[in-house]
Amino acid sequence: MGTMSNIEVPRAVVVRMFPDYADTVLWFRNPIRYEDSKLSADLVEDLKRWEQSFYEGLNRDYEFKSETLACRFVEDGKILAQRVADELGENFVIELQEDNAAGRYQAKRQALNAEAAVAFDAMALEVQAEDEEVARCIGAVRRGETTGWYAYSPGSGAVFMPRDTPEDLQRGYPEAEA
Repeated sequence: MGTMSNIEVPRAVVVRMFPDYADTVLWFRNPIRYEDSKLSADLVEDLKRWEQSFYEGLNRDYEFKSETLACRFVEDGKILAQRVADELGENFVIELQEDNAAGRYQAKRQALNAEAAVAFDAMALEVQAEDEEVARCIGAVRRGETTGWYAYSPGSGAVFMPRDTPEDLQRGYPEAEA
């Protein structure tokens, strides 16, 4: 975060854009479902077509079948990244992997799609809250406190609680019995 005349300047939120067999190309920490994104229907359809062009453009070794297909995919991605940025507004940066570097696309004005901007704001706040909770828990562990950590599977929604108590961890694990 930067400051300017003692006024806090918010940092733009990064949304990554890439295909990865998740039925979406938009990501925070996890994939962003199109129905949750509130992006315009025509943009969502174009993002789906772009993702499909990626899969159709690959050979069995997961490389583009031709340099032309690879270039077209990157160029179409640049256009789509700017369209996403324009719908979300200046508070978001769309990061797109381009060849060997990440391109960053940001609107120069307010969101063209206020509903999408509100949806992404809410998702960004959830990610921020998760980050703050992780930081709080790391601090607690460093102070020797327990945290109630658990594992969560976003795909199934399953929660896995640890079976070990802090006392078990201090004693160490017993050797496996034969």
